[in-house]
Amino acid sequence: MKTKFLYTCIAAFLFVAHKAQVGIGTSNPSNSAVLELSSTNKGFLMNTVALTSATSAAPFGSNVEGMWVYNTATAGTSPNNVIPGLYYNDGTKWVLMSINNDLPKIGDLKSSMATTDHDGWFLLNGRNISTLPSISQTNAAALGFSTTLPSSSDRILKGKNTSEAVSSTGGSNSFSIAQANLPNVNITGTTASSGAHTHSYTNRGVNYWNYNAGSINTTRTIDTEVRTTAAAGDHSHTISVASGGTNTAITQYPKHLVVQYFIYLGK
Repeated sequence: MKTKFLYTCIAAFLFVAHKAQVGIGTSNPSNSAVLELSSTNKGFLMNTVALTSATSAAPFGSNVEGMWVYNTATAGTSPNNVIPGLYYNDGTKWVLMSINNDLPKIGDLKSSMATTDHDGWFLLNGRNISTLPSISQTNAAALGFSTTLPSSSDRILKGKNTSEAVSSTGGSNSFSIAQANLPNVNITGTTASSGAHTHSYTNRGVNYWNYNAGSINTTRTIDTEVRTTAAAGDHSHTISVASGGTNTAITQYPKHLVVQYFIYLGK
């Protein structure tokens, strides 16, 4: 038996050395191929491994340029996390083979008509991250969410400025108008007809003068004074014009379309 096996190995070696091409499923492999597979009802099954990170060679001892594997694990932390798929090694790291340039990255946001978590996308509803799958908890913590996810409910997304932290919340969907917000206009009105006040009047025909014109005594009246009522009637007036308002806050919603916001935390 051992002799037969040895002969088979020698024959195979001599055939490969002579032919320089190997065909599986074909007796006439291409001269341009070292190995050609041929089948109408079978495929090529790539070896499967569980990678730990794009920057780690594990489970291999070192990075080997040109190595191809199919990864079955979801592992690592962004941006070096890995997901199930076909990877090749470029000599320093594992690179996911994909023609899709829009693959989501950990921390990506999207709006959607979907109402529940899906495909590694998690609804931003303020939930505790302990309710997420373990890999998603790890990725959420790496983004700085140590306790809860942010809540996007009833909020408009805003880019941060230099003094704000990512995921901080603020603002209000309503406001009250203060006096400083009003335009500078004069509001006029008329006081009521009642109320004490001063009056000026002219005293007419109350002073009489007697004099003699020759042998005849004569009197005459003259207009003499302009007078004002007594100081007790002197006063000022104030006026107030009621707006009729009740300080009801204004609901500040521009025209909008209601959607849900999701964050990608892996799967």
